[in-house]
Amino acid sequence: MLDMLAVIGPMFLVIGVGFAAGFIPRFRSGQDHLNGFLFYFALPTFIYTAMITAPPTAGFPLLAVVIVAVVTPLVSIALYYGSRLFGVRGHEGAAATSLAGSFGNVGYFGIPVSISVLGPEAGLAAGIVHMMHNLIYLNGYPLVRTVVASRAAQTGDAQTGDAQAGHAERAGGIGHLLRTQIGPILKRALLLNPVFIAMALALLVVFSPLSLPAPINESASLLGQTAVPLALFCVGLALHPAIEGIRSGGVPKRLIGLGTVGKILVLPVLTWLAVLPFYDQLGPIWAGTLIIIAAMPSSTTVYVFAQQYEGDGRLAASILVTSTLACLITLPLLAELLL
Repeated sequence: MLDMLAVIGPMFLVIGVGFAAGFIPRFRSGQDHLNGFLFYFALPTFIYTAMITAPPTAGFPLLAVVIVAVVTPLVSIALYYGSRLFGVRGHEGAAATSLAGSFGNVGYFGIPVSISVLGPEAGLAAGIVHMMHNLIYLNGYPLVRTVVASRAAQTGDAQTGDAQAGHAERAGGIGHLLRTQIGPILKRALLLNPVFIAMALALLVVFSPLSLPAPINESASLLGQTAVPLALFCVGLALHPAIEGIRSGGVPKRLIGLGTVGKILVLPVLTWLAVLPFYDQLGPIWAGTLIIIAAMPSSTTVYVFAQQYEGDGRLAASILVTSTLACLITLPLLAELLL
């Protein structure tokens, strides 16, 4: 436990520095620019470098991908329907609770922690697990919410008697939805996503004879060295709008508790249970990486998505804050008990 505290303690200090800097207007006004540099340059090069320089492990177990693809969505679904048991407020906050309670800070926090705890061997495993989480949430959540909103709009047309508008919308069919909404989402999340491009390039370099010139790799390494401290600093900055959302009131505490428990306890424990029977096939690096990344607090993206698709990011922001603070205790405990 003390070893894990020694690893994540300095990271939380950097988050604290970012939070303190958030009280200064010049830093808060520059948050979008810092996030832009991090997303387009620092994080992609960090992930690329970590993946191509990772010492070889015992192959690439597809089972690890299956565990992420099965366990993580199941937790999301369970949180969604569990939230709906809490009446009208639960129905309204079900999507945000489901997202914040299962989508972790896998890039900014999960990859550095995995490498720090398990060694550089975890670089490739952490990058691939990170890619899976991004595919599930950066693509899956917007797609699901877009389809749900479209169907709700059609139902609303029918219920208000606007049969002509409803018929016109249905006439466009799935093709119209793909062209106007789903297509742009996939384009942004895959073709224009620098993190996804960097991971795809790293996989190509690792699993094929292809290699980039040394000056390019060295430049990528230099840029990537800024990713971890900058990412943690940005997490600290992001806590300010999250806390402001909590202070505004109107956030159901039961949903905050449900989402927080789901993220920092249910998801990592279920991942551990899924890993146990296949530990020999996975090996310690892949098994440990799966558990550590599952135990990460909520991603800062959950606030943005909840604000965009649900119209209110306060609940997601609350779960982001509580899970980030709670994992200072739960991460060392999980490392002691599970790893």
